[in-house]
Amino acid sequence: MVNRAIQWKENKIISIQIKKDIFLLAQMLKIPYMIFFKYFRNENIWEDIIIKEDDILFCHAITKQFLKYSSIEQIYSINCIDDYTPPNLWIVSGDFENKIIWKDTKFERIIISRSTLNSLLVDKDIINHQNNTHRSGIFRKIIKELNNKDYELVKDYELTTLDIFPNLNERLFLCYKFGKNVDPEKEIMFDQYLPIEYLTYVDIISGNYPLEDLGYKR
Repeated sequence: MVNRAIQWKENKIISIQIKKDIFLLAQMLKIPYMIFFKYFRNENIWEDIIIKEDDILFCHAITKQFLKYSSIEQIYSINCIDDYTPPNLWIVSGDFENKIIWKDTKFERIIISRSTLNSLLVDKDIINHQNNTHRSGIFRKIIKELNNKDYELVKDYELTTLDIFPNLNERLFLCYKFGKNVDPEKEIMFDQYLPIEYLTYVDIISGNYPLEDLGYKR
């Protein structure tokens, strides 16, 4: 299935093999943004799928590195969502800090992660960048300065980060596992309690373990 040379084209539908025997559908938007759907299969077979906006998990920016190292195939038999309106509220992450995960348990991990210090909820146009008139040039305006107590307010919004392999792959696997959109990076950032199922994700971002030992290889 691997297509290392897949080219970016707006509205292209692709299948991503997120882990062995688990495939997911996504749609390319304006580079580098992509929408991911809650269509998961154990085989790369999609002829019966008609994608709907209600079935979007999330929209996020990705890197070329994610495309290079993920197993991806273009799907020609499915029509895209051609009138999709991207979200306009986004989270600008704050500074980095040391965090202790699962403290005082056998799974305790110490990682460097984004924090809510200097983080913002912003209005951002990801399609027409000229509309981002804030002096920073990356969004239209600041909606709110954030802190740890704002998780419930912002839990449905995405970070403005560029996601990479295999962090994004593992997030998508967790969406499959939990049957809904989950975002470990944001939950860590806002000091939320993490299910132990996030262990592989935490170990990936820690950088302390070979990716091959965590189920991924480049």
